[in-house]
Amino acid sequence: MKRLLSPLNTVVLTQFLSAFADNLNFFLIVGMVKRQGAADPDIAINYIQIAFLCAYVVLAPIVGAFADKKAKSHVLLLGNILKAIGIAMLLFGLPPALCYVFVGIGAVVYSPGKYGILTELTTTEDELLRANAKVEGSTILAILLGTVAGGFLAENSDMPAILTCLGVYLLSLFMTFIIPAKQGNNSLRYGPEAMQFLRDFALLFRNPRARFSLIGTGSFWLTAAVLRIALIAWLPLNLGIEDTDQQSMMIGITAIGVVFSAFLTPRFVPAGKLHRAFYFGLFMVASVIVASMTYVLWLTIILLFLIGVFGGIFVIPLNTMLQEEGKELIGSGKTIAVQNFSENILTVSGLFIYLTLSQMNVSVNGSVIGIGLVLLMFILFLATQLSGIRGKGEQAASKLQEQQQ
Repeated sequence: MKRLLSPLNTVVLTQFLSAFADNLNFFLIVGMVKRQGAADPDIAINYIQIAFLCAYVVLAPIVGAFADKKAKSHVLLLGNILKAIGIAMLLFGLPPALCYVFVGIGAVVYSPGKYGILTELTTTEDELLRANAKVEGSTILAILLGTVAGGFLAENSDMPAILTCLGVYLLSLFMTFIIPAKQGNNSLRYGPEAMQFLRDFALLFRNPRARFSLIGTGSFWLTAAVLRIALIAWLPLNLGIEDTDQQSMMIGITAIGVVFSAFLTPRFVPAGKLHRAFYFGLFMVASVIVASMTYVLWLTIILLFLIGVFGGIFVIPLNTMLQEEGKELIGSGKTIAVQNFSENILTVSGLFIYLTLSQMNVSVNGSVIGIGLVLLMFILFLATQLSGIRGKGEQAASKLQEQQQ
């Protein structure tokens, strides 16, 4: 039992519970918006998602310093408290969009603690890679189960979904008390650190490996966010799937793929060879574009699964690469805040592109292809960065071998 609740495993379980509730509440919000009779539910959901992500952009200059100043376990605790408050607000009849923004504030506080603590619990690149794979695998499993549970619970009534979501957040909150509270850097001051944020952003982008990771992970989450919104409109059109619970199960297929990727990543993209993730980004682009052109259920299922597998093998090594470089350059918490800022600027831009295409009456299929081409542009840019990344990765692998001998 003690081993099962080791510090790293407790972080993984805490993250699993929090991510489960995060994705349950998304479909809870979708169900509420549809039942409230919005003129165009798909557009309304898009705007709500944009509002949620804007919290990451606005608060990024502060939360990174907060995560480095405080014990990371306390950061996770506060993030879960804010998320729980956001869901509890639904019980008082407040607008779903407002409640979801509050959940977004909790998520932006939580995120730097979630990834920053991994660098405190590991000592080598290989350990950090495997820890990231555990966290990403458990997170995507939570996305899968939370998506399916949200679809079923929100199909007919709001209250079961609200109470389940609130209960899971509280359970995740209590799990954080088991995680060791390692003292942060009390000398940090929020005002100066907020002013330092843009300099930190520039510093990371001047580092070849950090830049490669920031652009790669940003393009991945841009695609993932747009696909989740687009599939809600695309599934009825191409496959005739209109029920929320069935839509959630289809979206969950991609999550199953990412769960598999957590086991495959160390084999296909080992420590010292993290640049190989690039090739799986190309495979992900191809799968997204082909999926938008199919009207056959079994082929759609296979392609959604492959998008998850290739996407996971693409993003997990990039997270590891960024955490390694960022911990030394600016600190782990501030690195994740910069990553959140970068990723969510790209994600919000992608959602606005999708929204604009929808308002221009471009078909859903055409919009998905357009987002796939945007992702391809980012991947092709990463191709120009490969030579420098490959050399630094090989140097890191050689250094690791010397330390082990």
